[in-house]
Amino acid sequence: MWTSSIQRRKPPRLGPRKRLLRDLLLLLVLTIGSVLVAVFFAGESLRDKLAQEQLQALAQKTSNDLTGFLQIPENSLRIAQGWGAAGALNLDDAAALVDRFIPVLENLPRISALVLGDSDGRSFYLARKDKAWLSRSVDAQGNAVWRRWSGPGVQIEERRGQEDYDPRSRAWFKGALAMTDASGVFWTHPYLFFTERTSGITGAVRFQRSDEPGRNYVLGLDLPLGNVLGALAGLKVSLGGAAFITEANGAVLLPPAMDENTSSAFPVSLSPEQLDAGPVFAAAKAWLAAGRPARQPLTYPSGGGNWWAWLQPLSNPDKGLWLGIAVPELDFLGALQGGWTLVLTVGTLALAAGLLVTLLLTRHYGRQFKALPSLTDHPAEFEEKVLALIRYGESPNLEFKSTLRTNLKTGKAGKEIELAWLKSVVGFLNTDGGVLLIGVNDGGEVVGIAADQFENDDKCLLHFKNLINQHIGAEFSKYLHAEIRPVAGKTLVAVVCEKAREPAFLIVGGGNEEFHIRSGPSSIKLTPRQMLQYLSAH
Repeated sequence: MWTSSIQRRKPPRLGPRKRLLRDLLLLLVLTIGSVLVAVFFAGESLRDKLAQEQLQALAQKTSNDLTGFLQIPENSLRIAQGWGAAGALNLDDAAALVDRFIPVLENLPRISALVLGDSDGRSFYLARKDKAWLSRSVDAQGNAVWRRWSGPGVQIEERRGQEDYDPRSRAWFKGALAMTDASGVFWTHPYLFFTERTSGITGAVRFQRSDEPGRNYVLGLDLPLGNVLGALAGLKVSLGGAAFITEANGAVLLPPAMDENTSSAFPVSLSPEQLDAGPVFAAAKAWLAAGRPARQPLTYPSGGGNWWAWLQPLSNPDKGLWLGIAVPELDFLGALQGGWTLVLTVGTLALAAGLLVTLLLTRHYGRQFKALPSLTDHPAEFEEKVLALIRYGESPNLEFKSTLRTNLKTGKAGKEIELAWLKSVVGFLNTDGGVLLIGVNDGGEVVGIAADQFENDDKCLLHFKNLINQHIGAEFSKYLHAEIRPVAGKTLVAVVCEKAREPAFLIVGGGNEEFHIRSGPSSIKLTPRQMLQYLSAH
């Protein structure tokens, strides 16, 4: 492990444990104050206030768990939109499109397919198929060419025929063209994919090539609803609560049954009038009756008790999907006693609510605790913590990289590999810190760093330190703690990054500087204007 001895010029920023202690102390003060208010105001308003606070915290947690489902595909769409506008996407060159987009889809495991179409009716389709890749090119007359690929540039099969497919008739194509914001991402209603015959939603962007000003192109990514709804069904909202997704018209989407006989049929989508059963449908009905409020607590009766709901849009509020949670009031407060026991009951409930908030805060900050294991732990304990981190998966405070310098596809050292994890380090430094595990692939498999072929551990750490000094700056090494440890029989590099007290930049070719932050489980580069806004707010 190495650190820099450069003296700190600013007061140290509170670490997550100290911030948690601070928040818990504030929570204790608020809880005691709430009990005093209950003595004077009979507790009714206190009950509603506590329920709303708890509901908002639960809704935020649920939303955070689903953030990556739409944000990461949208980022990829905007990148591809730039390629198209620059003339890099040619519908007449299927091989070039395959070479460009197979790596994109490999990094988007939840996306099932990519489709590109133009205003003449031509289209290109690419999807995973039986451990290979299937592409389909269709011209304006319906002449189709299907090709199978084992990877970029490696075609293994081809057949020709007719296909009754016109992208101009598809909802994703028409919706993207109808958007007033030419740079925006359009998300469709749930529908049945033409080729896969599975249900889902498609995110799409439009563009025009500079050499073809009269022709419109639309590129889309298919996101199966099963991926979203399956994850949603496994979320634990509260003891008796549930998370759900509804369309803007109040139709509730239900995940398909999870058993060995599950087919790829369209998931159930029912309006509250079609099936008036259960608190989720009652929540949708109350939400519609209230005028579809966004990010506001909503109370309603169901099953002889009082329930609370919270809904927020996942994309376009008027046309897209909404994420909702429905929670019974008893999950927040318990049954209220009447008469002379009112004050005692409300006080007890206030303390119980404080405990619930404490657990939520502990869970929230616990992600950072898990992401900052002590590198001085006993090796067995360290391995156990790292494996627990890997099971949790990548997050704003945790990222996996397969190697330190070697491109596994070429077997050679590549600068792009080094810059990829350096961006993550800069993102951690500029946000809330985190852990970088080098030697773990995107699927969470410990692969080790043997492919980097360092002579020994010291040479590996020296290479790491030199890259930090060259591309970030030696003055930031005091925030970084790197160590090589065995995990699951493989050797990996664990890098613990603290949040820096000054902005960190990635120095790339020609002395250019890039400013990165963490956004979900990835690092993003900010423009100078975005950087100034971010630094002024943080």
